[in-house]
Amino acid sequence: MRLVCPSSEKKTHGLWQITKWVSDHNCLGDLMSNNNASLTSAVIARHIVHSIEDDLGYKVKNIVSHIKEVLKVDVSYKKVWYGRRKAIELVFDSWDSNFAELPKYVDALMQSNQGSVIRWLHHSDSTDQMKTFKYVFWAFGPAIDAFHMCRPVICVDDTHLRGEYKGKLLVAVTQDANNQIIPITYAIVDEDTISSWSWFMEQFRYHVTRDRYPICVISYRHNGIIHAMTHFDYWQEPLAFHRFCLRHVRSNLMTHFKGLHLKRLCWAMGRARQLRK
Repeated sequence: MRLVCPSSEKKTHGLWQITKWVSDHNCLGDLMSNNNASLTSAVIARHIVHSIEDDLGYKVKNIVSHIKEVLKVDVSYKKVWYGRRKAIELVFDSWDSNFAELPKYVDALMQSNQGSVIRWLHHSDSTDQMKTFKYVFWAFGPAIDAFHMCRPVICVDDTHLRGEYKGKLLVAVTQDANNQIIPITYAIVDEDTISSWSWFMEQFRYHVTRDRYPICVISYRHNGIIHAMTHFDYWQEPLAFHRFCLRHVRSNLMTHFKGLHLKRLCWAMGRARQLRK
């Protein structure tokens, strides 16, 4: 769309300013189309950057509605998606720079939390000048101390990492006497594989449980966890006991068999402490 009013974008504030007034014009109708080349993703980013600072969960569809209402422009979802990503980078910097700062960040955490542990596993092609981490494991000193005051039971699980670089977050938690959850250890890995879980469980035993025996480990039925619990002597009975999460067991059962009664029986059976029950 051709603009009759002469205007330009000012670098000082990033807004468009009319440089010459034309009394009769038709620059703006009720709604401009999404083909407006002036409204780039960078302009959108600068427009919503403060909203992103206040609410990182600001959704793309809500931004589209906001631009349509305030700027009177019908903008495409894709352009707003890129604008939102650029706004996040304006606030938190890029994914590359954040990952590059990870060693300094973790090191600062370790220095401010006495007794904390961090272990890195780098890719085989890493050099002294350029190291690429494959796994990183850390546990805060206060959490390690708390674990030794809690019941000898841990739950291990994983979840997906969201962002430009995919990966998995492995965690281990315990429960105190007030039945409150205490996170103990974390690890960032590329995938939840036999290799990554074995490495995680090895670090956990060496740096956290240490000489505390026995330990009960609760998990879902992942081959990597099962492998670690059966191939390391210190994770085998009577030094350790492996049990499966009842919620996951019941969920797997209900994929093959339906019914509320069966669902309740499965839970009652899993909670029973005596074989006869």
